[in-house]
Amino acid sequence: MFHRMTSIVCFLLFSFVCVPSVEARDVRVALLIAHQHGWKKDPFLRYVIQGDLLPLARQLKSIGFEVKTLQNPTPTQVKDALVWAQKRTHSKARPVDTFLFYYSGHADQKQLHLGPKTKHPVTYTHLVSFLRDLRVRRRVALLDACFSGELIREFGSIHAYSQLVRKGARGIRPLDLNKAFPNQGEQSGLQIMTSSLHTSWESQKYKSSVFTHFALEGLKGHADRNRDGKISVDELFDYVSDSMAKEINQKPLLFGVVQRSRSYALAPAYHSRLWINSDVVGTVRVSVGNFFWSRQKQVRRPIRLAVVHGVGHVEVQHKGSCRRQQINLPKGRMARLQNSQWRSIPCEKRMRVSKGMIELPSQLYVPPPRPRDWSISLRGSLVQALALRGNFAGGGQVGFWHRFGGIILDSYGTNLEFEDGNAPQLFVQLRLTGGYRFTFVKQLDWYMGAYVGGALFMQDLGRPGSVVGVLPQIGGLTTLTWWLSPEIGLDLQVDAGLWMGRFGGSFSPFFSWSAALGVRFLL
Repeated sequence: MFHRMTSIVCFLLFSFVCVPSVEARDVRVALLIAHQHGWKKDPFLRYVIQGDLLPLARQLKSIGFEVKTLQNPTPTQVKDALVWAQKRTHSKARPVDTFLFYYSGHADQKQLHLGPKTKHPVTYTHLVSFLRDLRVRRRVALLDACFSGELIREFGSIHAYSQLVRKGARGIRPLDLNKAFPNQGEQSGLQIMTSSLHTSWESQKYKSSVFTHFALEGLKGHADRNRDGKISVDELFDYVSDSMAKEINQKPLLFGVVQRSRSYALAPAYHSRLWINSDVVGTVRVSVGNFFWSRQKQVRRPIRLAVVHGVGHVEVQHKGSCRRQQINLPKGRMARLQNSQWRSIPCEKRMRVSKGMIELPSQLYVPPPRPRDWSISLRGSLVQALALRGNFAGGGQVGFWHRFGGIILDSYGTNLEFEDGNAPQLFVQLRLTGGYRFTFVKQLDWYMGAYVGGALFMQDLGRPGSVVGVLPQIGGLTTLTWWLSPEIGLDLQVDAGLWMGRFGGSFSPFFSWSAALGVRFLL
């Protein structure tokens, strides 16, 4: 973990402004900026783009944000982007409900350090004016930069915070938010989250900023502390705060003046999954709470969607006909559509999207990878031992494996030529192995280890002068496994070692090696 001259100071700022929205769904826009180069003597930041900016952009797109990114921009380019954001949020054609601003890079007590120092930097005063002038219902700002906590001070005293909320609420007609937005918690006010005012860190371990790393983890579902399927800003702060305290003993701060009926759902937590039958074809729409997903399904095969748990509705439109059914999506389990529960509806009365609903890209449910700790292998083997006088022995083997070792049972035979005729030989071999399996990529495992064991050696059984003996063994082996699917892999094993046996009237060691090719099955 590297000490970074930039102090990661992150704040989240939520506020509501009285701007009516003609769009039913929650429209989300994000402007993300990252800069690796600061002013003179500022250290180069290794991870702000690949570890912070781009992963955050992907995550925000997955939760319904329209995302614009800037990499290593000049102050002029940043100001132009702020103007773009103002125009985009003020659009009458598709007004924005939620706006998110993010910056990762260098800064000081007054301004951002965007490359070589200029006469007109981007100051906190400029950012404050930008944020205040946005005519959106919700705004979120994350700053991951040195001394960016100073931006909080630009808003003034606690009294000024309260006045800012009151100004935003002035002239709003009283209404019952639970009736107006039955599935969407509404929140007004201001929340500010800071990770530190001075020292913060980049992590070589995470290859990102420590705060951004945990913020991303939280948005992916880890921050859903109450397991209700929705991640609020409070939950995200709690998760990041606890995680950072354990990692670097650094405690973020949260300040806010908030008026709300329920916390705004910033991100979903996919605790459930929905099995859509093969006979369902057409436009499928799923809604749970304040989230909904749409998907075109043209292929007659079942699919599994990742969804938020709770009571929801599924609607299907195909060739001018529409149908709907209610479904209970259990936490941690899969729900299936029931053919008997469909009811036909007029297509013009399809699902109405209430205000505050968030449209998300549909995601196929991908089962988490099973740990490859236990497996069984079936292989064909080829053995060469010096004592076999240049002959190869062929056979098969079965192995029971753990990540740290296994048991291998081999059986193979050969036919040796002597002066008085051929002598068939059979070996039954049992070996205990110990080692470790490394995973290089998702599909490739490499095991290295050593073995001890013994072979039951049988020659000319059923004939006069037959020989039966035990051959102790010791050696090493290596195995490569290429997983063709999560459960089945192609296996190649090579081993070499010493056997002890009595040949030619003397008891002596001899060298042996073998190669085996087969398949491995995950247990």
